[in-house]
Amino acid sequence: MTPDRCPTAARSVVRDGLTLRAADYGGTVVLSPIGRLDLSTYAVLRDGLIGHLAEQPTAAVVVLGPDFELGSDPMAATFGLVRERCRTWPRVPLAVVATVEPHRRMLRRTDLRRFVPCFDSVAEALAARAPEREWAAVRLSGDDLPYRAGDFTRRTCTAWGGLHEATPRAVLLAVELTGVARAFGEPSPSLRIERFPDQLTISVRHTPATPPTPEPLPTRVHRLGTACGRTPLPGGDEVVWAVIVLA
Repeated sequence: MTPDRCPTAARSVVRDGLTLRAADYGGTVVLSPIGRLDLSTYAVLRDGLIGHLAEQPTAAVVVLGPDFELGSDPMAATFGLVRERCRTWPRVPLAVVATVEPHRRMLRRTDLRRFVPCFDSVAEALAARAPEREWAAVRLSGDDLPYRAGDFTRRTCTAWGGLHEATPRAVLLAVELTGVARAFGEPSPSLRIERFPDQLTISVRHTPATPPTPEPLPTRVHRLGTACGRTPLPGGDEVVWAVIVLA
């Protein structure tokens, strides 16, 4: 079955013999791997899926169709691992759709359903309700990027209400993460704030002028945030992010 909504954008990335097609269905990204998943392509698919989730769509659906081959049942754990890696951030709901009988039998043989919602059609997966959240985003520009980031964060948290204790930390994290982006030569980073019932996330997307180093984020970010990290995106961008757990 095909989804009722038509994709507004589609793209494909090919690496090491594995293709990952991505299409946007009203904010939900539908990801279709093509090729064989085994030990030689495991990291390619894992990183590709994490990169697409880091772009913070409303939800993500992985479609296992006739052009996808699972080398062995244990490789299905890849999808559970991706969901677990993204549980804290970006916290995008992930589902798996098996459109052909061989993959449906695989789901019955394995325990993947315990960790990832699984469906028989894309339409069913798209109809699933995403968890409650609020978000706000802005593209920053000017010479005083950290100040603008902090001001936007303060105004957003104040407008949402109920974040009196978390707001000062969120403001400082927005300033620090914007400073990281600016250090890599980004003149106009994108700041995004998301509120879930139990946590607040602050993330800054930027295009590094030079490839980012694997160095950890500044110590102050680690002290202010409950969790933090940096995640590469498809196409060369990077997101630096931090999470504050709400009491």
